[in-house]
Amino acid sequence: MKRVVQPGFTLLEVMIAVFILFMFMAGAYRVVTQMMWVNQSARDHYVAISLAFNRVERIRNLTDVDPSLMVESQVVITENGAPSANGNYRRTTTVTHLGTNLTAVLCQVDIRNRKNQAFDGKNETLNTVLNR
Repeated sequence: MKRVVQPGFTLLEVMIAVFILFMFMAGAYRVVTQMMWVNQSARDHYVAISLAFNRVERIRNLTDVDPSLMVESQVVITENGAPSANGNYRRTTTVTHLGTNLTAVLCQVDIRNRKNQAFDGKNETLNTVLNR
């Protein structure tokens, strides 16, 4: 009896191809999720430094107001700078009079950890000296 060879793939060949495809997709998924995490972290740091810069600029532009009135301690804020208990950022502003016309302003913005919802050390700090 003569064996007839039919065109196509065997079950083993298909299973190997599916396994290789699965391994490629798992690796690609890991790379994409890691890139999303890095992108979110970069965005958080960009927003934090923008919040600090905007706070320092507000103090710089208020020439008729004593800068020490703008001091705040660990105020939880949104990405727009508005106070909110659910915000992802926490801002601390300190003002130190250095001399007759010099005032140091330090603004630190802490970033909330998205996994455990705690402020655990990631922050951006902006420090400047104003001549008034």
